[in-house]
Amino acid sequence: MIEYRVRSVSLVTLVNEIKAKRLIPDAYFQRNLVWREIHKKDFIKTILLGLPFPQIFISKGKVDVDTMQATACIVDGQQRTNAILDFINGFFEVSGKYYQDLTNEEKSEFLKYEVAVIELDLENDNPKIIEIFQRINRTSNSLTTIEKAATQYASSEYMCVAKLMTDELYFPEAVESELHIDPNVPSEFIDWAKKQKVQKIQKLMLEKGVFTPRELSRKVHLMHVLNIMSAIISGYFNRNEKTNDLLDDYAFEFDEKESIVQLMNKSAEIILSTKWNAKSYWLNKANIFTLMVILSNAINDGLKISPTKLVENLKDLEEKLPDDYKLAASEAVNSTRARSLRAQYLQPIVNDSIA
Repeated sequence: MIEYRVRSVSLVTLVNEIKAKRLIPDAYFQRNLVWREIHKKDFIKTILLGLPFPQIFISKGKVDVDTMQATACIVDGQQRTNAILDFINGFFEVSGKYYQDLTNEEKSEFLKYEVAVIELDLENDNPKIIEIFQRINRTSNSLTTIEKAATQYASSEYMCVAKLMTDELYFPEAVESELHIDPNVPSEFIDWAKKQKVQKIQKLMLEKGVFTPRELSRKVHLMHVLNIMSAIISGYFNRNEKTNDLLDDYAFEFDEKESIVQLMNKSAEIILSTKWNAKSYWLNKANIFTLMVILSNAINDGLKISPTKLVENLKDLEEKLPDDYKLAASEAVNSTRARSLRAQYLQPIVNDSIA
């Protein structure tokens, strides 16, 4: 039985605890921020009207015997606390008013608002926290399959490699950032990860418009990279099926991790060298998936690809794009059939682009 207590704290106390870094809102197990501005506005309006909202869950954390302070973390309530901070910092208005436009009386009422808190008597690295987090998040904005997998397989080397390439693996140097480091990830892996060159693959996945901001917040790019890795290793498969197997197979050790990272970073570098803009037909998820797999296999075979030739050859294909390719790149794109069909067209293109 987990011990806990129910209490209420003023909103201003909650905000000050976060600002003082005594309460961490974005610990290692948290999802990315997914609330849109409309959700934030609606939530702040609830507070301004003096209406209640569901309780926030906090883990008490451990006490530092030297500083005589404890660092707690938010288990459930990250989206809400982020909305509160954003409103106070003037990032959006509610009913035509920014926080600074409120009267002193309105500000006082806002800051004195009592927030219901459930304080769990758990240290921040206790595995039960993750279970509680997942159970609480079975709601309309519930965790997606990949968000659940990212937590469930947090210690899997296979998952950690994909997180590294999508900038989802954090290893900050600052001592106060300890709660951002997943204790499930072995320190040996962190040491290895710090030495890897992943700038190109991260840029392709995060900055070139392949994924929308909302998709990035829901970790869609993480699932995409996992599936690319799996296709390079095992060939094409339906949806996420092979990835699920490999997450288990390589849970403790992924011997090919360095090779996979190098191949995918070099493949991303070739794609970035084409200088396609965000509206390019080839910069959609389906096409990037197939190009990354084929380019990685070509590099692994010792072939050197010319970005200039690749651009020219893909331009020729795009000008007379077959209907079956269009379909395979726009509908049911994650089926084995669609992935294999795209490869049938793009493999000769890459073969003809050798420097």
